[in-house]
Amino acid sequence: KPHAERLATRPVRDLFASDPDRFAHYSREFEGLLLDFSRQRVDAAALDALIELAISTRLRNHINAMFAGEPVNNTEKRAALHTLLRTPAGARLPAALAPLHAQVLAARAKCAAFVHDVREGVRLGTGGARFSDIVNIGIGGSDLGPAMAVAALRTYQDGALRCHFVSYVDGTQFADLATGLDPARTLFIVCSKTFTTQETLANAGRARAWIAASLGATAAPRHFAAISTNTAAMNQFGIAADARFTMWDWVGGRYSLWSAVGLSLELAIGTAHFEAMLAGAHAMDGHFHSAAWQDNLPVLLGLLAVWNRNGMGCASHAVLPYSQ
Repeated sequence: KPHAERLATRPVRDLFASDPDRFAHYSREFEGLLLDFSRQRVDAAALDALIELAISTRLRNHINAMFAGEPVNNTEKRAALHTLLRTPAGARLPAALAPLHAQVLAARAKCAAFVHDVREGVRLGTGGARFSDIVNIGIGGSDLGPAMAVAALRTYQDGALRCHFVSYVDGTQFADLATGLDPARTLFIVCSKTFTTQETLANAGRARAWIAASLGATAAPRHFAAISTNTAAMNQFGIAADARFTMWDWVGGRYSLWSAVGLSLELAIGTAHFEAMLAGAHAMDGHFHSAAWQDNLPVLLGLLAVWNRNGMGCASHAVLPYSQ
């Protein structure tokens, strides 16, 4: 608190004037990602105090507990193991996590095989046409994460497949999209952990009716895949056994891009690029797990959030992207 009181009214330009090398002192880089916090109202003493806060609250113990698979999700009494989704084969892991990692690798292999078959024309639509368009149907983390990543990584798409996303429940979004699609060349991915989400099921039903109206009622299994844990619901909907992909309770929806929820992204950019993305995330996981606090990008961002909220009294945090 004394540091916050000391710095709260001091203009940032004064901090730069007193330290010509402020950018170098208050920026960090890892694997091509730059964190510039030189325009935050912190100085060396304040940063030292924040690092002491991390130490006193045993942050390292909490991070280790997360990576060990302990139930760090206190509200649901579950582990938070999204990091396991991007852990490569052969990596050193606690023995208790080995069975879960084996499930992850098996799911990854199934996704990769499916992507290969779709992209190479082995898996075809009804009538033998190659797929040209992928439509991901989901909401929340089953929509926003993949949609963002497909847009961000568009330069890695080779044009073999166009990728679209449908999430709104009112039907207009799907109706508008469908005017530009060929049913015989369209593959839908229904993404819902429980396969009971109202918005997702409404759009999945519209898509199945659209396919049936054009290609016949028996065509749906060739034009649908699903990411879910609800086998009975997938049976009822008509999802083929070889087009089902799993997810796990220890992955929160907003962290699920790295799982089969990212299937639409993998189809768009190819497995090699998808695995490169996983490798980049794994590298950041390792950095977060072991880097010293003063150089640890995620930890510094967390400490600065505490500083701005609890120290500076900032009630809101604005994220302002300056590139579309």
